[in-house]
Amino acid sequence: MKRGVTKRKLTKLVMVGIAGSGKSTSLQTVIGEEPLAEDQRTSTPLLTRPVQTEVVIVHDKVHWKKRNPEEKKKYIASLLRERAQRLGQASLTSQDPASLPTPAPSSPAQPSSSAQQSSTATQPVKTTGSPTTNTSTAVPDRSSRAAPAEVTLESLLQSSEEDQEYISLINIPSDSHETLLDETVVYVVDSGGQPEFMEAMAVFLGETSACVLVMDLSQSLDEHPQIGYWLRGKAVSKPYRCIRTNEENLKKFIQTVNTFTSKTKGQPSMLLFLGTHRDQAHKCLPETVADKNERLKKLIPAKFEKQIIQLDKKTLIFEINALNPDDTDRKTAEKVRSYILEQCPAKEVEIPVRWDAFEEKLRSLAKGLGRQVMSREECWRVAQSLGLEEDSFNEALDFFHNWSLMFYFRDILPEVVFIDPQVILDKVSELVVFMFELREPEEEDKTSPDEAAGAAAKGQTHGPDTDKPEPTSTNTDGTTPEKAAATSSQTADESLLPPGWQQFEKFGHVTKAFLEDKRFSSHYHRGIFSCEDLIHLLEELLVFAKLESEEGPETWLMPSVLRHVAEEKVKEVCVSAGPLVVDFPDGGPQNGIFCSLMAHVLSPQHPHPHPWKLCLSSNLPKCLYRDCIQFHVPDFGSVTLVDRFQYFEAHVSDTTSEEEEQKLWQHVGKSIFNGIETVSDMLGYSNNKPRPAIICPKSHSDKAHTAYIKDGKWNCTSDMGVRGTLAELGTVLPWCDEACNQQQSTVSEAAPVTTTHSQPPPTTSQQSTLDIDDHFDVVSELGDVAHVWKSLGGALRLRQPDLDRIKADHQQDSSSCLSEMVTEWLNQSYNTERFGLPSWKMLVEAVAHRNGGNNNALAIHIATKYKVPAPAQN
Repeated sequence: MKRGVTKRKLTKLVMVGIAGSGKSTSLQTVIGEEPLAEDQRTSTPLLTRPVQTEVVIVHDKVHWKKRNPEEKKKYIASLLRERAQRLGQASLTSQDPASLPTPAPSSPAQPSSSAQQSSTATQPVKTTGSPTTNTSTAVPDRSSRAAPAEVTLESLLQSSEEDQEYISLINIPSDSHETLLDETVVYVVDSGGQPEFMEAMAVFLGETSACVLVMDLSQSLDEHPQIGYWLRGKAVSKPYRCIRTNEENLKKFIQTVNTFTSKTKGQPSMLLFLGTHRDQAHKCLPETVADKNERLKKLIPAKFEKQIIQLDKKTLIFEINALNPDDTDRKTAEKVRSYILEQCPAKEVEIPVRWDAFEEKLRSLAKGLGRQVMSREECWRVAQSLGLEEDSFNEALDFFHNWSLMFYFRDILPEVVFIDPQVILDKVSELVVFMFELREPEEEDKTSPDEAAGAAAKGQTHGPDTDKPEPTSTNTDGTTPEKAAATSSQTADESLLPPGWQQFEKFGHVTKAFLEDKRFSSHYHRGIFSCEDLIHLLEELLVFAKLESEEGPETWLMPSVLRHVAEEKVKEVCVSAGPLVVDFPDGGPQNGIFCSLMAHVLSPQHPHPHPWKLCLSSNLPKCLYRDCIQFHVPDFGSVTLVDRFQYFEAHVSDTTSEEEEQKLWQHVGKSIFNGIETVSDMLGYSNNKPRPAIICPKSHSDKAHTAYIKDGKWNCTSDMGVRGTLAELGTVLPWCDEACNQQQSTVSEAAPVTTTHSQPPPTTSQQSTLDIDDHFDVVSELGDVAHVWKSLGGALRLRQPDLDRIKADHQQDSSSCLSEMVTEWLNQSYNTERFGLPSWKMLVEAVAHRNGGNNNALAIHIATKYKVPAPAQN
């Protein structure tokens, strides 16, 4: 039955920036609202305002207005009444409630769908200073205030007369899908600024049209910003010094957006730089805003330049003072709004009017029930009360999820619907804030006296969008937040803290008992959303990794809450002479890749031929940090992975023999490149193609950079004119061949290699089975051919998918299988620019010399097949 629809042109805008940059306050100015009062400024995950704001565009591109759900409902109702009058069915608007559809007892089947993550609206919060025995962790209080016993879904579904009229109007049939409303809508999302939430930055990017990257103009790009949590202008915990500089954080954001392709019309997301604290830019001298513009230009990869929204040809940064905006700031905000609508990809959709009613009804019922989580069965009953059919119901849930209006992880938690997607961030916030409360900053996190003096001289802010140092604020008892944190940490009754809190503080370990503590009890609802559901969800999203344990409770690792490693510790555990370096083109890995990779290689849900476990010493993790983790691979040795910000390193040690070391390297190369591919797909990074590399021989030890490997040569990533051969280095790289093969395997969907010779398809025979246990053994049989081939000026590579296909198709005999392998290997070499184009005749001569000239049969086979002169008979 046909119903009315609304046409929408949808744009999704994500605000990104380090904590304290002014991101959340500038959001208000960007959308044309007044800035928040100082006592309402709060770290994004701990909210007193929506993370996501729906904005409807009115009049023109520069005037935006926040959506009021009740106003929208009344406006659509007026349009529906006009339609009913045109159709001559005004009498239907007074239907008896008994004539409306009644809820069905069962839920429809659930098709599969991809899951994505994001964030949206919230409620006020309550806080504490530090972990104490009689208070709760500072997180949004959305759980669950217990609703009165008589309040049930059934009682709430007995709609008011106004709701009944609205439902009746929606259900009036029409001869066509009449467009009731044609509008332009922008969803503005404020993402978390703390590093723990930057690891999950990708969850905000689904359907993203543009990212607004916010930076504080009063801070130098070379400074390390202060990271902390704030609630209503006061510190929840003691801020700490970010391990990365402002420039490095900007570079990471640029790389993340660069490698994420929006689903909107297949176009990539755009990026806009917004500079806050315009009136304080002079505090950063001698670095000027013009200097920042020039340095930003150097950070942007050439192929990403078209995705940048610029103020003009010379200026990247849109300058604004969000705290006290004047006419200049408001005009800049108008330009931002106009440019976003003009240059960013938008998605045009037709949405059934009943979906609007469905969304509004779910939110209203969730509020009435006193919880922001509902079962799918409950949602289905609501949908049926509105006359939604099963297909439309499923499509509506997917639409709400993809645009971050609600969360529905169909493949992971098919029976749970998060009416407020902020629920998931609340659960992570509970853990992150508790970690903040437990810890005192370590020496490497603390600001040096010189930096502190410099910051004081410049009047730099340590709070969210404030012009005063945060330590001057006081708690209700007259103490500073820092003093209260230190005091409560010393006096708290440890016996009343969550069970296993020491393991959480030191090693990021959590257990079911830990997560069920009252500090982390928000949003749990019996029979709807449990601790087990949360663990399962975070495992699948690679936030948690289950650890194997022969005794004790089940334990999970949360890599994103671990501390950063000191360089001395890295040198202690990384002993291999030629580490595998994983290089990422265009500047480095994206947010979330390393932590998710750690969860992936540890998780039993992603089995490996040789499982990876945490390396232990005296039954404790030997090296467990956010950017450096040591693993134990049974029967082989240890593997240490290091995040160097722009690249990853892998080291192996403790192997029993040289042969075992070679096998371990092969396994490590395959696991890392396969793991990055899996993790990138899960996070939504579609342009992430890492490659094997080494530390560039020309780089300095204090600021090393990489050189990627191709065709037996290394190529500097910093200066493309610097290159050389691996043979000249005189360094043995046992992982080199395997890593290159595996890396080529992960990018095998790239454009195929073309040659000037056509190759007939291989034939299949089932006469006998080729007994090859390990394809690397087959490649080693061709070692002599490869040696001769290189001496003739060629370089041969064989991708694993090619080799596996050959093995499957050629089961007749070893000779024909090896023949196909060699010819496929030759096809690869046609991509070799430095050696020129090899000939088939050269290959025949190389094969003829194999095994001392006793391999003429294979050479003749190749010569005949490709019509080149046969080798001379001995």
